Amino acid sequence: MNADIQQMRRIIELVDAISLPWPFDFKDLPRFFCKKLLLFGRSYSSTAMTKAILVIGHGPIGHSFIEKITTSEVAANYQLSVLCEEPRPAYNRVMLTQYFEDRDAEKHDKMKLSYVTEQELKELNVNLIYGRAMSIDREAKKVSYTFDSGNESIAYDVLILATGSFCFVPPVPGMTIPEKKNVNWPDDPASRPEGVFVYRTIEDLESLLAKSKSGATRAVVIGGGLLGLEAAKAVYDLKMESHVLEMAPYLMPTQLNEAAGQVLGKKINDLGVRVHCGVQIKRVVLEDDKVTGIELLEKGEDTPTVLDTDLIIVSCGVRPRDELARQCGLEMGTRGGVKVNESLQSSDEHIYAIGEVAAIGGQMCYGLWAPGVEQAETLVQNLQQPGSSEYVASDLSTKLKLLGVEVASFGRSADFWFKRQFDGKDPSVKFIDSKDEINDTYRRLCFSADGSKLMGGVLVGDAKDYSKLLQLSKKEDLAGNEPAGLAFKRPPPGASTGAPIDGGDGTGLADDDTICTCIGLTKSQAIIEKEAYTIPQIKKACKAGTGCGGCVTPVGEVPKLLAHTLKKLGKATASGICPHFNYSRRELFDIIKIKELKSFTEVLSSVGQGATDGCELCKPIVASILSGLWNDHALKAGGDITPDTLIAFAQTAKKYGLWTKITGAQRLGMYGAKIHDLPDIFKELVDAGMETGLLPKRNMAYGKALRTVKSCVGTSWCRYGQQDSVTMAVTMENRYKGLRAPHKIKMAASGCLRECAEAQGKDVGVIATQAGYNLYVCGNGGAKPVHAKLLATDCSVEQVLKYTDRFLMFYISTAKHLQRTAPWLAELEGGIEYLKKVVIEDSLGIADDLEKMMENNRSNEKCEWKEVAYDEELRKKFKQFANTDETHDSEQIEYIDMRGQRHPNLYSPPDITGAALYTKEDAKESWEWIFAGLTSAYPPNGGLSVKHGTQELAVFHLPKQAEEDQWLAAQNLCPHKQARSISRGLVGEQPNGTLTLADPIYKTTYDLRTGRGIGNPNFNLSTFKTKVEDGKVFVQVPPSEEMEEAFEKQIRASFKAAGQEYKKKVGGRVSAQDLSW
Repeated sequence: MNADIQQMRRIIELVDAISLPWPFDFKDLPRFFCKKLLLFGRSYSSTAMTKAILVIGHGPIGHSFIEKITTSEVAANYQLSVLCEEPRPAYNRVMLTQYFEDRDAEKHDKMKLSYVTEQELKELNVNLIYGRAMSIDREAKKVSYTFDSGNESIAYDVLILATGSFCFVPPVPGMTIPEKKNVNWPDDPASRPEGVFVYRTIEDLESLLAKSKSGATRAVVIGGGLLGLEAAKAVYDLKMESHVLEMAPYLMPTQLNEAAGQVLGKKINDLGVRVHCGVQIKRVVLEDDKVTGIELLEKGEDTPTVLDTDLIIVSCGVRPRDELARQCGLEMGTRGGVKVNESLQSSDEHIYAIGEVAAIGGQMCYGLWAPGVEQAETLVQNLQQPGSSEYVASDLSTKLKLLGVEVASFGRSADFWFKRQFDGKDPSVKFIDSKDEINDTYRRLCFSADGSKLMGGVLVGDAKDYSKLLQLSKKEDLAGNEPAGLAFKRPPPGASTGAPIDGGDGTGLADDDTICTCIGLTKSQAIIEKEAYTIPQIKKACKAGTGCGGCVTPVGEVPKLLAHTLKKLGKATASGICPHFNYSRRELFDIIKIKELKSFTEVLSSVGQGATDGCELCKPIVASILSGLWNDHALKAGGDITPDTLIAFAQTAKKYGLWTKITGAQRLGMYGAKIHDLPDIFKELVDAGMETGLLPKRNMAYGKALRTVKSCVGTSWCRYGQQDSVTMAVTMENRYKGLRAPHKIKMAASGCLRECAEAQGKDVGVIATQAGYNLYVCGNGGAKPVHAKLLATDCSVEQVLKYTDRFLMFYISTAKHLQRTAPWLAELEGGIEYLKKVVIEDSLGIADDLEKMMENNRSNEKCEWKEVAYDEELRKKFKQFANTDETHDSEQIEYIDMRGQRHPNLYSPPDITGAALYTKEDAKESWEWIFAGLTSAYPPNGGLSVKHGTQELAVFHLPKQAEEDQWLAAQNLCPHKQARSISRGLVGEQPNGTLTLADPIYKTTYDLRTGRGIGNPNFNLSTFKTKVEDGKVFVQVPPSEEMEEAFEKQIRASFKAAGQEYKKKVGGRVSAQDLSW
């Protein structure tokens, strides 16, 4: 520093005096030379004033501090360095399990989980150092560290310890190798036998993946808390047999009461993960220093047993990484961690601690992401202005999804957990339990003794209202709610009156409601204050969604708030149904209607973009719109059927060996028909007087169309009947039987107010009165039942049909894709009163248009069965294989006798994971070229099955692609659940040119060129070379016997890995009792 000043004085002597401001003030000198001179690449001001901040630990909390200090007003006062122990910059450790889907470690600092890149840190003037801190010299203010090529030290003026925590490994015999304990790296894998893992870093997950690929099929997770269940999800996703061992009597004992823990345990057990609670772990069983099992004493047992396993994941809690602090003599917390005051300052005034290593007041180390972020903010404020901010405590409320099960725990204060107020043993806290055994959900809400305040709660299975309950627990009253109403999710008294808490913006959120609990972000701060108008902009501007990610999911608070805020600001939002169409379903419906577009190809070429074909998202939506408008394709109705028709139905079912059932939709159901038998089945049924839809397996019952018109017997056979409800139901069904819609539609006609047909739970329902019919709309049953709303009273039959025509076409024209009438009405501004004006009063002047649309739809309705039955060209579409008229059993399903009928033995074949057996790049010259059918037989942008011995191929024709991609072939066996359905998949193209294939049953997606899984990289298809000669398609494949043996081996291995016995179907039946396998 003195040398710099002397150098500066010499330079001053050389500067012409006339260039100095006069009268000259010496305090202006640094500012003057900042403008005029560069001294050794930096200004005098920065030389004299800059302090060195060193952060040890570049995890989420260390990076949160870096983000905040580099954007603060004092950023120029500090030279920032960060010592990173892992081989990549900070990434989202909260969402670590997401890595099993991404598997992108090779992208280094550009993983999907990455918070920042090395280049971005450079641009922030942050010196990133890869190395492990070994010691702190407090007197010299230096930190020594090791790296790949040696040792080094770095000086600091301010030291920030953000070292986080390490996984606690219980002292069970065989769990660790004591002589290899690493005091500087407690998670060192060398300190554990082969097969014992922890769950903390990307490297830990990569090791797990490697173990899985080497053939591991069974895993044990020790710990049933948050971390343990996250690890259980990891091995569950790897298709291993999974066991969770918890020493407490139930799962998540720190956050949940016993009833909640039991519900969670049942839901996870139902997923196939075996949960063992109340166990004692005796030892890890090793052979040749490798894990082969774990000895444990189950609850209620007297003798230990050995559970065979290939690997053990230890995830039963964490401990603060405080070894550096202990080594240099800092004062420690009572249970570990660095003792810090309200300013996050340790016993050394130059050293601070944040995150899991900081023991606040020497008592509490927070193991959650949100408290660490709050601590980072407090520390930055204190570095700007010492003493300006204090950190005392954080909210421990959490919401997460464990193996698909929503779990939440929230409280008014830390006493809710530390004093276990949720256990029901505190006389000052009263609780109400609500348990739904049908849906396996549970909630306990805890209130003050007088019931005036919400103290906290636990939610399992359904945590959708977590945010609102959390906010309510911070308030001094229940905001007009009643305790029982909150517990049982009933609206508060008078909910429909008074000013809305959201100020009328439709979000249901008050300005001070928290939308991201990870960082404590409120509604008023998220978008308008930050001027962020997309989800990525919001993430960047205020970090919402960078923690657990729950708030930015489609059902989170951020997308809802974003949509309403942008609407209020008059800003357009991207609402396209997929990358190929920048339009919502409603907008696309209007475009197709006005332009009179009649096919997907016309729609794509007219208003689509970016591809020669669509994708699995837009194709069904456009098909629904085309059917709803033009009805080029599409039941006896009302449940009315003759004895002769019943006889014909029974004879056909018996002839083809079909399972039969009278469905809840008043349909005669036939199940288990082979596709190539359908044209003959159609013909027999049509000849007997039946129409499309009588069988539920065809379009109506599982399609987005009219499902049923339920009826009672009305005046014909009931003394209470007011009108002929059967005739009314038949009339409605015949009128709307060909209608396609955004979602399924159900109707009913009741003959009196006793409502035997349950019309008030249907999308359209009529109830007979003495003067006619009352018309109800927009009701539905299902998971979220909604009572229908009264649209009109005492209507004639003609009025019922007219109003129903208008209502249905208005709904079809304006609803979102897959939106039922009840949620559509809930979003319709003005609700049922507005709908009455549109449908009955014709307030928009569109009634005639709606009626004409319905008439056009009805006039184009056809019986699809009849068309297929008597059209030879259409019959060809039902051939099983493109290259032969032969057929064989593609199902590979074992059938059993159940209640006197042929019934599939209900077990789920395991997934086939790993690399594909064959790739077209590795095709051998000795492989044969087999005939795969005529080019004219293949539909454009679609596929057909090809028979090769006992095996099946899927061949696709993509005429708009480059020549080498116009014919593509893959295996027909989908690795997911082993369905032979690939040839019937939906083909599409992503904006980046990737050709996609979506399995029609499970929607598993693949790259059609390479066969690689897109949605799940574990699923991969074999691919084969193709060629076309003289109008014939050929595929190059291995000999049929070789191919059969290879796939059989792969299938058998999948059953063995899943712990199931493989029984290749040979055509026989087994008895209903023989289900043990």
